[in-house]
Amino acid sequence: MTDVRRAFLWASAGRYVVMAINLVSATVMARLLAPGEYGVSVLGGAVYAVAEAIRALGGGAYLIQKKELAAQNIRACFTVSLAVTIVLATALVFLSGPLTRYFLTPDLGRYLQAATIGYLTGPFVYPISALMSRQMAFGTIAFVSVIAASVNAAASIGLAILGFSYMSFAWAGALSAVAGMLLYFFFWRDRSIFRPSLRGCGSVVAFGAYDSATGVLSQIGESIPYFIFGRLLNAEAVGLCQRALLLCLFPERVILAGVGAVALPAFSQQIREGRSLKADYLRAIELITAALWPALLLLALLAGPVVAVLLGNQWREVVPLVAILAAALLFSFPASLHYPTLVAAGAIRYMPPVVVVQSVLSIAILYVAARHGLHAIALSALVIVPLNGAISLLLARMVVGFRWAEIGVAMRKSAICSLLSAAGPAMVAVGTGRQADMPIWAAMLATLLAAGGWIGGLWLTDHPLLHEIVRAAGAVRRKLGRLRARGDSGQGIA
Repeated sequence: MTDVRRAFLWASAGRYVVMAINLVSATVMARLLAPGEYGVSVLGGAVYAVAEAIRALGGGAYLIQKKELAAQNIRACFTVSLAVTIVLATALVFLSGPLTRYFLTPDLGRYLQAATIGYLTGPFVYPISALMSRQMAFGTIAFVSVIAASVNAAASIGLAILGFSYMSFAWAGALSAVAGMLLYFFFWRDRSIFRPSLRGCGSVVAFGAYDSATGVLSQIGESIPYFIFGRLLNAEAVGLCQRALLLCLFPERVILAGVGAVALPAFSQQIREGRSLKADYLRAIELITAALWPALLLLALLAGPVVAVLLGNQWREVVPLVAILAAALLFSFPASLHYPTLVAAGAIRYMPPVVVVQSVLSIAILYVAARHGLHAIALSALVIVPLNGAISLLLARMVVGFRWAEIGVAMRKSAICSLLSAAGPAMVAVGTGRQADMPIWAAMLATLLAAGGWIGGLWLTDHPLLHEIVRAAGAVRRKLGRLRARGDSGQGIA
């Protein structure tokens, strides 16, 4: 368990730094580009997100979960990934024109062509990243991620200032992808893994077929709404929706930064050692909800000042969207454990049909809502997110074997902490009577009250998250103490 905690801390630390860099970049870029310009990059990014999901046919999950891994397996994985990447990159370059005409967005073709450069680095990055994840080398992965994010942020801001508009994102993404690839080459010197080989490709494709189908269906489910909004509304509406969703997903990405990276290797190790996932799954739910729910409630209550500070006044239209989406995402807590649980348990074959059901229901609801504007789109999330969360829990229950009462027990303490955390901000919002344009001083007071209520709730309920925080703080103090002792020793010798 110590190795898992250490890996989680490294993964979380790296992702926290990356998200801080991305937050600064997003704040600056929101003031340099208009919503319509953002919309072009969102549409282009959605197209390549689907292509990334298809490439999971030879993705790193195969290497992470395989019990006995040989060099031939790695080469086969690289071969499949390289072949799929070349085919898809070529297809997207030729399809850039038709896609531009379909979405009535003249600038989309240029974006897709430039983004191809970054996409071509994937087959060389994913095997190394997967092997490092298997070895729990999340410190190195964190370092590479931070440097790549820094390059992306600096390039996108610099290019936007120079007048590259939406193309700033495409060229910056290509530069950061190349930088990340070169760093992985530096840390992983074994080039033999990039030797193409057809032997073993069958097992890679057999696993990847489920993994890729799941990823493609999931990504289509996430991307099609933007395609619908771009077709029925316009690029500006796409930009507004994406910014609102990005803000609402920020708490999840901050709080659960290390969960996605560590859960699959950790759960896979549990299975290899013949142990049940039930206790770890329930404990993860307990920890996730205690951290995620208070943050989302605070965001829902402080949507106005958050948008004003992070995006600026030209994005005021997203304030009501953020408040609604944040409330809906309270039901998204099973999502981060859905994929790693099923892959580790060898139940990935169940994911494609489930994702199809989730995607079809979500897209149908969003298509109807989109005809009534942005506000209706946000309100539809109050149906979509709880529905998808319930389906995820049902599938996890089938694999893990928990009882519904056990899930309720796991979330009970978190619910108390969340209510205590939200009480202070709610009183401030009612007292000022200005939730949409709450003054900064009131927002700061509400945040302090939320933090106090949360800490009080953790202490009052004796929540396991409190013990994890204390344990992590103790580990940091011991580490600093050892470093200080080494420094003192070095000074004495000098």
